[in-house]
Amino acid sequence: MKRLPLLILAFSCVSSTSFAITVTVASPAQNSYFSAPLHLLASAQSQNPITGWVAYSDSVIVYKGPATANIDAWFPITLGTHQLVVRAWDSQGAYASQTVQINVVSDGLPTPPHNAIIFDKIQQRGGWGSCHDPGCAGGSGQGTYWMAQYQTTPSLSGSSTEFYNSGVWANALWWQKLGGNDVTRNFLWDFYFYLDSNYNVSAQAIEFDPFHFVGAYNYMMGTQCDYWLQIWDTWDGAAGQWLHTNIPCPHFSTNTWHHIQLYTQTIPSTHQYRYVTLVVDGKSTPMNLVRNAIYLNWASNLGVQWQLDVNAKGSGYHEWVDNVKLTIW
Repeated sequence: MKRLPLLILAFSCVSSTSFAITVTVASPAQNSYFSAPLHLLASAQSQNPITGWVAYSDSVIVYKGPATANIDAWFPITLGTHQLVVRAWDSQGAYASQTVQINVVSDGLPTPPHNAIIFDKIQQRGGWGSCHDPGCAGGSGQGTYWMAQYQTTPSLSGSSTEFYNSGVWANALWWQKLGGNDVTRNFLWDFYFYLDSNYNVSAQAIEFDPFHFVGAYNYMMGTQCDYWLQIWDTWDGAAGQWLHTNIPCPHFSTNTWHHIQLYTQTIPSTHQYRYVTLVVDGKSTPMNLVRNAIYLNWASNLGVQWQLDVNAKGSGYHEWVDNVKLTIW
């Protein structure tokens, strides 16, 4: 009994030393999917200066970093499932690590598990919603808009859906809700789209959004191709604005089919969502961007939507979508 206080004191000393420094890995996330090279974002906190970093993939050093509190680095990594350990040291020799399991695939897209839920041929479903007014879609509310399902030309499946919008600075939005699912965290959206030649004259932006309403928060995982800046934007719901990325978005060739694949994740514990990978016409780009959901107290639901934005010319243009599939798990 007389030795117990000494044991308590010793345990206390070890604990205070081990927590003198902390490491937080912002990207890659636990159990996430990425393509090589791997993008590492991490930070360290200590009362003393940080003197170095190292990252191990399956106990093999794959990266060594500088004496800074934050690192933003890319490094090669092989395909497959890996245990990534990220460690930092401070000037007193204290260190800390964070470990994440990651999956490195050729295109950055995951293989959905066997119990994933698949919504296929979404363009053929009934019960669409749409809006054109500034309070819903933004823009001026001018001009006309409409949609037409079951189009045979142009089409890949024999049954595409056509969207049309016109009007000076006018926006039109169409959405398809697929029902509530509070446990889903992964969204793999796959579809084809086709633009007419007037797109090059009248487009301001074309928008593609998967969304998830859960726990009264709206996770609007929106992306848009800004025609004038020729970059991809992502939507931050809490800020209520588009944020530019450094990912180029070309003027899409018209009168031909293009293929979009987008992998996103929701993070309800922090009311955030992550853009993981974007694949455009077979070209994969790791995004690894985190945005913030907004509290709207809407009922649980999920789905996909498209928006056509028109520039100052006001003349309309058409977009067709086909083979629309959303896989969730």
